[in-house]
Amino acid sequence: MVLPKDFQLHESRLTKESLDTIEFQFERLDQDSKDIKTFLNRFLKISKSPTLPPDDYEIWYLASKVAYFLSDYDYFTTEYFEEKESHNHGARIWHSLTMAAQGNIDDAIKKLERIKEITEQDNDYLQYIESLGVLAQLYFVSGLKTKEKLEEIMEKIDEFKEANQGKIPGFEHMFMPAYLIKCRIKAQQLAPKEILEDTMPIYELAKEIPDQYWITHYELDLVQAYILSSNLEEADNYLNKVFTTLQTIKFPALEAKAIRIKGQYLERKGEYERAEKSYLGAKEAYKVLKDQIGVSACVSRLAKLAELQDQQNKAEQYFNESYSISEKMTDYYGMAVALTSLARISYKRGQYAESAESFNKVLKLAKDNNFDYLLPSIYDGLAHVSFISGDFWSAVENRSKSVIFKEKLSYSADDLLLERMKLGQLNALVGNLDSAFNEFEIALNYCMELNRKDDIYFDILNWLFEISTALDKLPLAESYMSRADLFASIHNSKEENAQALISRIRFLIQKRQLDEAEKLIAIVFEQAQDFPSPLTMALILVEKAVVLFMKFLENKDDAVLEEILQSMDDMLFISLDLEFLPLTMYTKKVLAKVLAYKNEIEDGIEELTEAYELAEELGMLKFVDTIKSELKVLQKLQKKELDETSFAKIRDTYLEEGLAFLTETFWLVSASEHQ
Repeated sequence: MVLPKDFQLHESRLTKESLDTIEFQFERLDQDSKDIKTFLNRFLKISKSPTLPPDDYEIWYLASKVAYFLSDYDYFTTEYFEEKESHNHGARIWHSLTMAAQGNIDDAIKKLERIKEITEQDNDYLQYIESLGVLAQLYFVSGLKTKEKLEEIMEKIDEFKEANQGKIPGFEHMFMPAYLIKCRIKAQQLAPKEILEDTMPIYELAKEIPDQYWITHYELDLVQAYILSSNLEEADNYLNKVFTTLQTIKFPALEAKAIRIKGQYLERKGEYERAEKSYLGAKEAYKVLKDQIGVSACVSRLAKLAELQDQQNKAEQYFNESYSISEKMTDYYGMAVALTSLARISYKRGQYAESAESFNKVLKLAKDNNFDYLLPSIYDGLAHVSFISGDFWSAVENRSKSVIFKEKLSYSADDLLLERMKLGQLNALVGNLDSAFNEFEIALNYCMELNRKDDIYFDILNWLFEISTALDKLPLAESYMSRADLFASIHNSKEENAQALISRIRFLIQKRQLDEAEKLIAIVFEQAQDFPSPLTMALILVEKAVVLFMKFLENKDDAVLEEILQSMDDMLFISLDLEFLPLTMYTKKVLAKVLAYKNEIEDGIEELTEAYELAEELGMLKFVDTIKSELKVLQKLQKKELDETSFAKIRDTYLEEGLAFLTETFWLVSASEHQ
């Protein structure tokens, strides 16, 4: 054997005269042509030797592959190469990959399509299967516009593999480019654990061949999968292997990728400053190579890092740069990632309409390209925007779809437990109480399966108690209340006991035992003063307001009415402190009802007008519609368009409507912690 094992596929394709000349040239330099490091360092110069047979164009196939591995892209621009390339389709395959890396994907695809047809007709297995693997890689990057072409190529790869595995010498070796893209495609649709299970066998196969270039590729894929699964120790082990290899054998594009992935590793460890340096270093390395795909990946990582550190302007700048680069290359996956992130930034800025528009745009992009792995985060984003905008039905729909895909992608039981809780909360908020009950039952079963007896378990019991009460299943509610009480007493946490008391207050309200409920409110109100979470106080204030409303409806006492107004003011203050806009909207709606009941119409209009303007400014369309409707009624009262009798009838309904709003508000505040 004259060539390293990494390139043994070409040994039988070269003439004996060429092999003898190559070996002689290495021996003349006192070097071993079978050593991979030596071979890579010298072969491109030797391939230009005038002593090599001028008509053995297979040499240029091998040389182009070596040049691509070494990222020596200038090699492909020389007149010398261009003349030789025209005689060998294998050389043109690897030249095409170089063109694509530098952003000229469309021309690279056209060239490869022609090569695929010719090599299939010629029965040149090596060139054919390599052209399929490389073509699939470019179709994968191109995304939507070549979706059907990618599926067609992947079918051809599978057909060729099924028909020829075990029949062609060196079959697994020539399949390395195809295996790589098959793993990459699956990685977009699998959970991290399954990515590892899918990639590891191919990595072991590359080691058996052995082929250090492909071994390094798969090691980097494994590092990314380990980072995604938070197994940082294994990620570090494989990163060290890669950098040890790259110290000896220089694969510049893989080195740039390794530096970028090291940034991801450091980012996951929380070492943000070092992570940023890695991303910037990788970006510069890719710039030197004129590798636009690599530059785009680094910019995307820099953007996410800035977002993670709440550097929103910096993040937006990087994400826009990433989207622009990806769009130029028709890299739909890169576009999808950038758009998802820009949607998140809009959400954090309170630009809900813009955020929803971006999420819906990226949703179509992800669906069209089968980017299943991106769908949960997109549906989560849509659910967040819908929730904060007051469109709770859309939030239910999007959260439901998120759960479906997270189950499909084998998310952990811990993750699915929280997802079921969130979906249960939203169903309760829109009045789907049976569905809400079922979701919390599933969540409770996850707790049992995981043997979790923590705050999540306690929270689920409280929700099941609340929903059972709302469904008028009082014995069932009592059973959940007993379990929650037992948990609170065992753990003896002030906040947990307060939560248990809040649930018991709700139970007493349902039974119309208002005096007992009021006593418990006084106790828990004192306990909650020192709690760090304003949400607990918000829940107490809602309960207090409900009790006061019900007492006032039984006995029209003006002093109680003033207490109601004070509770509303306190709720409004907390909602603004939390920046929890739906609570602000609900509180202002209730407050307007109370003020209208007191015949303070102008003050009620002022509250609703403020809420309406804020909702309109932030794109909270559902609130805009409902508040506008409420506002019209008060404006009619202000203009005295209703007679005294009609006004009296409407006035009597205001407190009951306010009470109904408060019931919704309790579900809203309870749901907000996890949404």
